[in-house]
Amino acid sequence: MLFHAKKRRIEATRQEREKKTHFMKTFPPPQRCFWPIGTIKGWVGPTGFSSKSTPEDVLKDIDLSNRLVIVTGANSGIGKETALAAFKHQAHVIFACRNIAEASKITKELNSLLPKDSEPRAYAYALDLSSLESVHKFCLKVRSNFNALHVLVNNAGVMGGEKFERTVDGHEQMFQVKYLAHAMIVRELFPLMRKAVGGARVVSVSSHVHFFTYRKGIDFSKVTGANAHVKSDTARSYGTSKLAQIIFTRDMQALSAASRRAFESEILFFSVHPGAIETKLQKHENGWKGRLLRKLAKPFIKTVEEGASTTCFAAFHKDATFFAGYYLADCNFFQSSKHSRDRSLREQLREVTEKLITDFTENVM
Repeated sequence: MLFHAKKRRIEATRQEREKKTHFMKTFPPPQRCFWPIGTIKGWVGPTGFSSKSTPEDVLKDIDLSNRLVIVTGANSGIGKETALAAFKHQAHVIFACRNIAEASKITKELNSLLPKDSEPRAYAYALDLSSLESVHKFCLKVRSNFNALHVLVNNAGVMGGEKFERTVDGHEQMFQVKYLAHAMIVRELFPLMRKAVGGARVVSVSSHVHFFTYRKGIDFSKVTGANAHVKSDTARSYGTSKLAQIIFTRDMQALSAASRRAFESEILFFSVHPGAIETKLQKHENGWKGRLLRKLAKPFIKTVEEGASTTCFAAFHKDATFFAGYYLADCNFFQSSKHSRDRSLREQLREVTEKLITDFTENVM
């Protein structure tokens, strides 16, 4: 009897170990030298997708009916492809854009494809991320028109020129547009995401350029304040904004996981690298360093469709849940920089973000 009892305990331990290693069984280790050779060649990674995958490959047999998806900067490039893919798979999609005329044109065309007498599923909302007031108005409109939000894709961005630029709120342009404004959207729409049946996801479109930042990772003296322009480097500022997105993703995922039992649904956070893509943002040069980076990236250039695949994987694919809180590239896990995993930097960013957003909201109220 003791022998059988011990045997049962061993079997129970084995089954428990199998549950814990389910992630490893589902996603075996990638091939050696997967990057950069694998990216250039289009090798299929552990998830079954590669740098050559498209949104249609990722969303095959996925139904997004009755889900609300918001994509910022959805009037062109990766954002547009992501929004179109979601719409094609039956989602309700908000095209949140500064160029509201172009967004309205796209949504009108999409809604015209629906059966007669059908309710529209594509909506054009004005959103200028360089103005926190515009962000606040956008969030108010979303909250007044919808009861739940399932997917938020923080895609919109801007590539600065050779000179330091400020927003109307006084912050460094790229830091606000790519990071701070999106963090504010997450904060204001968080209650709607908590009401999403089946959970919600937040995807921030970052970049491998997050490896190229200031020595401290984020030099907070250069993101806001009267002297932010002093010795500022626009190329490093771009990397800083992308690094902030990844740190924010890790921080919010940790906070969300810790509090999920207290709410109706779980919110998952992801950051992704779409790849090197020629988009309208390339009209901004980022100085000689930006031009050099794009020249080095030439072998890795993807089509816009291929660039949107990782965003779609994180936003909609069921297997992406295994990677919540992490950084993805080519629809697979990719180790982010050492700075992105720095706890003290994470705490600093959280404090600065909270202060900047609170200062604005207090003035509005």
